[in-house]
Amino acid sequence: MTNNLKNINFINLGKYLFPFSMVMIFASVLLLFFSEMNLGIDFTSGTRFDLTILSDKNKVLKISDLKKAIDTLGLENEFIIKELSSEKTLDYQMFSIISQNNFDEQTMINAFKNSLKISNDSIKPNQTATISPKMGKELIRSASISLGLAILLILIYVTIRFNSFFAVSGILALVHDVSITVGIFILFRLEVNLPIIAAFLTILGYSLNDTIVVFDRIRENLNKSKKKDNVTDITNSSINQTLTRTILTSLTTLIVLLILYLIGNYLIKLFTFALIIGVAIGTYSSIFVAGFCFNMLYNKYGHILNTEETEQEKL
Repeated sequence: MTNNLKNINFINLGKYLFPFSMVMIFASVLLLFFSEMNLGIDFTSGTRFDLTILSDKNKVLKISDLKKAIDTLGLENEFIIKELSSEKTLDYQMFSIISQNNFDEQTMINAFKNSLKISNDSIKPNQTATISPKMGKELIRSASISLGLAILLILIYVTIRFNSFFAVSGILALVHDVSITVGIFILFRLEVNLPIIAAFLTILGYSLNDTIVVFDRIRENLNKSKKKDNVTDITNSSINQTLTRTILTSLTTLIVLLILYLIGNYLIKLFTFALIIGVAIGTYSSIFVAGFCFNMLYNKYGHILNTEETEQEKL
């Protein structure tokens, strides 16, 4: 990094970006409460049927071709069809048929054979998954508990390792990352299923790791400082000192995720898309949300913490 890049006034930039981030969190919460999330059958219940169709090199099947086949059954409005195979795949195509109602897989296969004019050997069922309404509600409950418990444990960990200012700032950054990622999924009607919940938990871990690196350097520099009045300079200096590590880590992670997104099938694309958003936003929040929030809290209430530390030293 050049000297200019190593002396960026992040705290000054945070005066404009931090309020913007709070508005984004608020907007995401509004979307969560007033817009319908596109939940997969993991949470809504229903049947999912995955099948493979051997491709004819002279003709690539489209989702509309399969919909026409389902039209012959008079059930076109009850189904959602998604292609799982990569666009690079030439030998076969994989499709997923999702419905909130139960259906007979063999009847569906026969409709495809007749409408698409393909042989018995050209179509192969992969798997069928049926989620009952009771199981769907239980999965929603488990996913909510997992996210809530993860945030609670992180709050306890950061409080024990650092102090309450760091804890509040760290949790705010995590809420920022997950809420905006969820907001983007709601806004663009992207499917939310169990792998996406796993992606949200992964985002929590990645964001926390980035934030802890910054916090650790801030604490180290605060302990070294004889004059703790100028916390803004210390915080800004700490963020600059960890900037190279933060950028390189994020770039290498994003490169891998981008490759997976480009070559992956539908499910992998959806999962990696969530991680790409989370990594990018997590890198931003570790600087402009967590760092700025800590600086703001310490400048306003740091005298309380310093008084408590002085009393503990006397004891």
